[in-house]
Amino acid sequence: MTKRSVWRPNKDEVIAENGAVASERPLISETGVEILRQGGNAVDAAVAMGFCAAVVEPQSTCIAGHGQMLVHMDGRTTALDFSHRAPKLATADMYRILGQSEAGNSIYMVEDNANVIGYQSIGVPGVTAGLCKARDMFGSLPLEQLLEPAIHYAEQGYLPDWNNVLRISDAMTAFLKYGEAANVFLPNGHPPRVGIDKVIQRDLGHTLRLIAKHGKDGFYRGDIPHAIEEDMIKNGGYLRVDDFTDYEVVVGTPASVSYRGYEILGIPVPSGSTTALEIFNILNNFELPSLAHNSPEHLHLFIEAARHAFADRYRYLGDPDFSPIPLAGMLSSEYARKISETIDRGRALLEDERVKQPWVAFAENALHDPWAFDSQAKPLEPVGASPPSIGDCTTHFGAVDRQRNMVSCTQTAVSSFGSCIITPGTGVLFPNGMIVFNPKPGAANSIASYKRGLANMTPLHVMKDGRPFLGVGAPGGRQIICCSAQVVLNVLDHGMSIQEAIAAPRVDSADRENFVDSRMDEATIEALERMGHHMLVKEETAAQSGFANPVGVMVNPETNLVHAGADVFRLAEARGF
Repeated sequence: MTKRSVWRPNKDEVIAENGAVASERPLISETGVEILRQGGNAVDAAVAMGFCAAVVEPQSTCIAGHGQMLVHMDGRTTALDFSHRAPKLATADMYRILGQSEAGNSIYMVEDNANVIGYQSIGVPGVTAGLCKARDMFGSLPLEQLLEPAIHYAEQGYLPDWNNVLRISDAMTAFLKYGEAANVFLPNGHPPRVGIDKVIQRDLGHTLRLIAKHGKDGFYRGDIPHAIEEDMIKNGGYLRVDDFTDYEVVVGTPASVSYRGYEILGIPVPSGSTTALEIFNILNNFELPSLAHNSPEHLHLFIEAARHAFADRYRYLGDPDFSPIPLAGMLSSEYARKISETIDRGRALLEDERVKQPWVAFAENALHDPWAFDSQAKPLEPVGASPPSIGDCTTHFGAVDRQRNMVSCTQTAVSSFGSCIITPGTGVLFPNGMIVFNPKPGAANSIASYKRGLANMTPLHVMKDGRPFLGVGAPGGRQIICCSAQVVLNVLDHGMSIQEAIAAPRVDSADRENFVDSRMDEATIEALERMGHHMLVKEETAAQSGFANPVGVMVNPETNLVHAGADVFRLAEARGF
């Protein structure tokens, strides 16, 4: 057997008495922990981190982006969905489909990549509304105070790290094509130099000052949406003023499942959380703690459970305001038990058809019938499959305060720098939110006016005896779902600390093949192949991720101390005090 060197990085776990945060960037974590020091609660910290991230991590999020947040405050958990919503002018047939992509994601190809980049890829902004809603409902500090760091970094600039500069360089062609983004991110006509050239966003700073003064209305009413509508009309975009004025955050009760004495909470559809919850439900029927961590037997069961859950995801999930979704059925313990009975402990049963016809064999020809376990009537007309979205530029952050309130929030620009469009005079960078929809009519996740698209974002809370125990999330496109699920399983089933759980190598089963971390034991990979799994080894590096980049916070129920951990390969950081 050939031997090779393997990079196995790690980070110290943060253990703090008063409070802690974790995020994908040091400046974001510094902002959050300072708000906690100033007497803010977990929501105050999260709101400040969210706006800060929109300034210093623009490749991943923006104030016009999309997000989902779980808030546990005063003994109750609330789900806030401010994710992808199509403009009111959007229609199911708004894009011309050229065929199915030959890439591994099997997304339909749209003429001119119109749903991927440029003005026609832009959905309705949600981040600003979501953060302001969270602050209004649960915050304790003035919004002006929470936006001070973001305004500072926008107006005075920040020194981009090497990853910022790499992403700017990758997007340089699009920036030059669309103009205004080049003025912001290409000072002197070229990418900024690491440690030398600041990224300054004065127009964005002005918009943030309006938000600080007027809250949500500073962005969704007044001059800003009118300037954006004028820009959209001029360039063929679909956003209009009433898309802004009518926008409301969806606030509700989290979806939940029980798992080995814990309650796991997530955002209701359309999200990645519901798919993760279905994975937990299926695995509840197996004794995973009795299996060696990342053994072939352990990983086989996880992969099979994930395959079943993703089959339901691509078949059934969409915005329940537009068509019935069998979420109760998908998350019922009886349904999960029925699925578990079809899993062979020693052989992969789903792999061959998936590789031959990805998404089709499991989605258009339904593998399961969750409607039989749901109180809603089953629709008479069959629903077509929705292929997975391919956005991969997202951020996640979490916070725990002195009172042990907990927040987990995921925000996204969808793809790197989203649409690459900035409306002149506003500093507002727009995400390419339309990519998350199925561009073909007839599916649960097809496009419709003001419809929410199916998100990969997967913020999770784990509760023990009604108290917050663990908050986890990650950026990373489709890989977020399996990543977040495995981090939780590492803690609950294998007793890992939050940092150990984040650092452990993972598999992912959202794509054609199963991705497996190159740090995984070679004999384990070979055993999974013999079981019939199609395994594709991927190497994690500082610049390239194949398995999402988790961060998390945890409250030790025995000591009441706060623990926080961060992704080991990139610039993520946890801080506490």
